[in-house]
Amino acid sequence: MRISNIRVIIMCKAPVPGRVKTRLMSRYSADQAAALHAAMATTVINRAVRLFEDVVIAADDVSHPFFAGFGLPVLAQGEGDLGERMDRQLEMAFSSSAEAALLLGTDSPHMPDARLIAAVDKLKDVDVVLGPVEDGGYDLVAMSRLLSVFSDIEWSSGLVLEQTMESCHHQRLSVQQLDTSFDVDFPEDIARAGQKGWFPNKP
Repeated sequence: MRISNIRVIIMCKAPVPGRVKTRLMSRYSADQAAALHAAMATTVINRAVRLFEDVVIAADDVSHPFFAGFGLPVLAQGEGDLGERMDRQLEMAFSSSAEAALLLGTDSPHMPDARLIAAVDKLKDVDVVLGPVEDGGYDLVAMSRLLSVFSDIEWSSGLVLEQTMESCHHQRLSVQQLDTSFDVDFPEDIARAGQKGWFPNKP
């Protein structure tokens, strides 16, 4: 049975060569990097649909044909930095019937089902759940209510998790972190994801 009453928001870029997964291009061509991004996103989206009833894609380009194949609502991320764009999606989620929200990126196709289920389960006891990754960011954010914790974050730095935690503590929010994982950002990470059971040709 899929989990209800929580909106899963997948922040996803269109797989445009030269604009996605550029750090993979030390080994792969722009077209190959875009294809890898598409495979990663497909895995993340399909997993979310399998586990949750309310899934939306927050896209940078809602008109790109890649998004049409999933049969899901495709919402515009809008302008602003990542925090502003995630805040916008959260506001829409909680203005609907969602009782909680889970934000996902597309850089962790190897994420096990158990990590997502654990994040939702921990929301019973805390305001915010974060899934740390090795580069100082996170692969998921879960919230039990509408909160604003993404202000003044230095995105794409190694301080994202630390600064988000500081924001939560400043607001006296209860937070729980999951075990530290990793994102697929560099060519060697693809092999690591393979060790976790994800392969680009098996979305």
